[in-house]
Amino acid sequence: MSVHFVFVTDSHHYPEAPQDYGAPKMLTRSHQIMSAAIPQINALQPQFVVHGGDLLCGGGSFDLPFSTYCRSIAETAAVFGQLEAPVHYIPGNHDCDAQEGSFAELARHFPIPQLLDIVPVAPRLRLALANVYLQSPLDHPQGHWTSQHDRALRQAADQAQEEKCALLLVIHPWVLPTYEPAPGGFVGNAAGLLETIVQCPAIAAVFTGHRHTNRIRVHRDFLVVDTACLVGYPLGFRQIWLGQDGYFKTRFQSLDLPALRQESFDRSTAQANQVWAGEVHDRDSEILIPRLQALWA
Repeated sequence: MSVHFVFVTDSHHYPEAPQDYGAPKMLTRSHQIMSAAIPQINALQPQFVVHGGDLLCGGGSFDLPFSTYCRSIAETAAVFGQLEAPVHYIPGNHDCDAQEGSFAELARHFPIPQLLDIVPVAPRLRLALANVYLQSPLDHPQGHWTSQHDRALRQAADQAQEEKCALLLVIHPWVLPTYEPAPGGFVGNAAGLLETIVQCPAIAAVFTGHRHTNRIRVHRDFLVVDTACLVGYPLGFRQIWLGQDGYFKTRFQSLDLPALRQESFDRSTAQANQVWAGEVHDRDSEILIPRLQALWA
């Protein structure tokens, strides 16, 4: 048994953006970028696709009028609707509107979890899709892992363990504070979440976005996998394979937009671009996940 899927995150669509805002984002070209991603993903023929949040540029940073926010949802839904594989979404802090901090309009077009959705995606593999924005992202952009999330995840992990299924937790913010140099870059109550993951061996890996950075960290016997934004350098998404032998293999696929990638690169220092892109093993790697091996071997 092997599983092949794509993880893409932080597409940040902003119709007719007046500027690109902070590096590495190229918001003035967001429609071109996400449209270029679709045929490249389809050509890989993944079994499914996961989007790690921040489809849009809503929330508190961009002050989008509600009409522009609604237009961004419709345009993004039209583009991502061209993906041939099933797609699974979680919300990010920029996916709510800028007026009320609500995801209601987004939820009319994209199936997002209310709390934690458990979705079978392959034999003996399930996604745990988390919405950590029960409080408004306008006030809590990092989200918060609550006791409600914890109970739901523990119950799902116990059931998965009994049935020899692996769980992949998908959550927008980063979850390892000791690896986060910027304060506030990780989910609220990260310590409580990590304790649960450590105690639930069915959770083989955690996938995050938010920080626009490629990085892979081995924590005890599971992986935490962060992925750079689609809309800025290095301008791409992750292709991932999970093998019956317990190996995780990934390849970062840059979009076929070399001139635009160079434009984004030129907006940052070489040191900053190295952070966005990650080290070689953060982009292309093959790692044994002991938990996955124990469940699937």
